[in-house]
Amino acid sequence: MITKFIANLQRKPVLPVTILLYIVCVVVMGWIRFILLENSLVSIGYGLPLLVCLWYPDRRLLWGLMGTYGLMSAYKVFIVSSPVFQMAPFTVWAMQMVNMLVIGLAVHIVVELIASMRVQKSQLEESNQELMAREEEITRQNEELQGQTTELAEQNEEIQQQAEEVQQQAEELQAQAEELQVANSESNKRQAILQSLLDSLHVDASGELPERICHLLMSLLGESASAAVILEKEGDDLVVLAQAGPLGLPSRRWSFDRSFAAVVMGHDRTAYVSDLRLRPDLEGAQTTDSAFRSMIATPLRLAGKTVGVIKVYSDHAHEWTKEQFRIIEWMSAQCSLLMDSRRLQSELQRTNTDLDRIVKERTVELQELVNELEHFSYTITHDLRAPLRAMHGFAGLLAEDCMDSINEQSREYLKRITTAASRMDRLITDALSYSKAVRHEMPREEVNVDRLLRGMIDSYPIFQEPNAKIEIVGELPSVLGNEAALTQSFSNLIGNAVKFVAAGKVPSVRISVEQRGDRVRFWFEDNGIGIPKEMQSKVFVMFQRLSKDYEGTGIGLALVKKVVERMGGAVGVESEPGQGSRFWIELKTAGSRA
Repeated sequence: MITKFIANLQRKPVLPVTILLYIVCVVVMGWIRFILLENSLVSIGYGLPLLVCLWYPDRRLLWGLMGTYGLMSAYKVFIVSSPVFQMAPFTVWAMQMVNMLVIGLAVHIVVELIASMRVQKSQLEESNQELMAREEEITRQNEELQGQTTELAEQNEEIQQQAEEVQQQAEELQAQAEELQVANSESNKRQAILQSLLDSLHVDASGELPERICHLLMSLLGESASAAVILEKEGDDLVVLAQAGPLGLPSRRWSFDRSFAAVVMGHDRTAYVSDLRLRPDLEGAQTTDSAFRSMIATPLRLAGKTVGVIKVYSDHAHEWTKEQFRIIEWMSAQCSLLMDSRRLQSELQRTNTDLDRIVKERTVELQELVNELEHFSYTITHDLRAPLRAMHGFAGLLAEDCMDSINEQSREYLKRITTAASRMDRLITDALSYSKAVRHEMPREEVNVDRLLRGMIDSYPIFQEPNAKIEIVGELPSVLGNEAALTQSFSNLIGNAVKFVAAGKVPSVRISVEQRGDRVRFWFEDNGIGIPKEMQSKVFVMFQRLSKDYEGTGIGLALVKKVVERMGGAVGVESEPGQGSRFWIELKTAGSRA
């Protein structure tokens, strides 16, 4: 209960509650003093309500009640009860005021103590909260430190293990470095030897390469090698290709059957004899001075076939090591490669010589064919076209002189003769143009396409209004090409666009350009009859005609494709039947010559 009372004493005053308590206390005290105890002057009665402030510690309420009670006491003593009491009114009032003052001061002191206790309590609570927070933080830090200590211990163990591993790796790397140093030294030595062997490929003397290989093999083997020899099997004999060192061989050829080379080639693997004195059965094993005590030999392969052996002799009887095995086998492999290369080089030279001869012969034959084609073209131009022109001319004269004396069917025959002769003449002319485009040189240079097209349109009445409407969009760039070939190509494309239109429709052609990197694409869009998809891949083939209702030889677009391709360009078409066509020519720009 005491704790609850103290808790109540420490509650914080609220202004509305203070006003309410003030009104209640004043009303109660007024009822008691002026109604219930109307004729009594009990002085302590005014101080008792002040004890409410102990329950509700508010200094404003305390001193407000004291001032109000003082006024109420003065009012009752000096005005209401003065005639009733015989004691001096001031004395009564003074006693009551002293009583209230004492009680009020006591209550004020208590209220101050309560306020101080409230502040101290708040401070204590804050301190407690801070202490609890610090305690939690310290606990958390202790846990973290403990975890970090554990981690550090583990890391120390790992670091120690890693240090041991690093030390071990360092020792291994040191050993590897020493091995690499030895290997590099050996590799540099072998590279120098290989370079020397490669240089030998450029030597004209065929016997110098095997001899150089023998000397290099001895330098690789060092003191273990006293002499070296390369032997090749020819029939039933062994023939010396090259040698180095004081061999003192009795002859350049000896029997293969009982030789050490036969053993090596028969097993197709490297072998050695540690002491030649223990193998007198091997024919050719000893030299004339019999100074050598041991030897090692490995097969020599050319084009994948074993054809001989490489032998190395030593002055001392000893076992040959694996490293010496690798050296002699490596030299054998290099020797095989180099000798194969020399053989292939010789074959290539012979092949090149034969090819040069064949090319020259074929060139002469092609030149003869070209001359015959040119003669044939001349014959077509002058011999075949002359009868056609005569046929066309006489048919025209016959039509003029006998037009009135022949019937309608005869006139139709004459018209067909004239038309067929004209078409045959155009066909021959287009074929000659195509042949010329294929055969003749076509030098490329910068061509101003804008000037070329505008000049062409101005020069051909068929390309001008009212015959046709041709529009050039913007300024066309210059390209790398041949002006004569471009003129023919543009003329054929625009001529087809003007020709292949529906009856009664004015031809309309729109020429534009599209930049595509270092190339440009010229578009020729028309309002013609269009081309079915199945025919679009055939329109650039010779003698392919889209429709028999229109005049043509079927060579114009083939000629365009051929000359544009010879200028390093390309052609194509996009079309739908009845919707017109979009032909294009793509060429390099003039600045892309490099």
